[in-house]
Amino acid sequence: MIGLVLLSAPLVRAETTRPLTDQYIEAIRLGCSNALQSMRQIQRVEAVTRVNRGQEYEGMLKLVSALNSRIVLNKQDAPRLTSAASQMQTTFTKFQRDYLEYAEKFDTAQRINCREAPVSFYDALNDMREARAVVATDVTTFSELLDEYQASFNEFRGLVPEASSQSRAEELDP
Repeated sequence: MIGLVLLSAPLVRAETTRPLTDQYIEAIRLGCSNALQSMRQIQRVEAVTRVNRGQEYEGMLKLVSALNSRIVLNKQDAPRLTSAASQMQTTFTKFQRDYLEYAEKFDTAQRINCREAPVSFYDALNDMREARAVVATDVTTFSELLDEYQASFNEFRGLVPEASSQSRAEELDP
């Protein structure tokens, strides 16, 4: 149980916290095995989630790119779609970079012998949590950009049928 408490404790910054009490340090030592076991479980689940999320993002970006190319080939103007797509690509790249940094910090925390160096382990967990919060922000940002793209696409789609039906009418009337 102490392992989950250590992993899910609120995010704190080392420069704003008071030194850990001897009692808390001892609790970290006693809960070390549970904490490491919880971390291994989290790592297994997150590895699958990260791969799946990355593949979903890549798939969405390919579809967005294909749609934007099609719009350009049809000589249509959709700056909001282009802007959202560009921001999505930037956010995806940031997500990949930030996730790697989080994974490195996760690995660093796992390598620390929490029985022998509980304060270092605690600090590494805080670094890991901060990195995880950055990844969570990237995920939220990507989702918001996807919603923005969808709204822009719906707006664009509302404009296109008028032009398409007008050109079809011109083709039918000699």
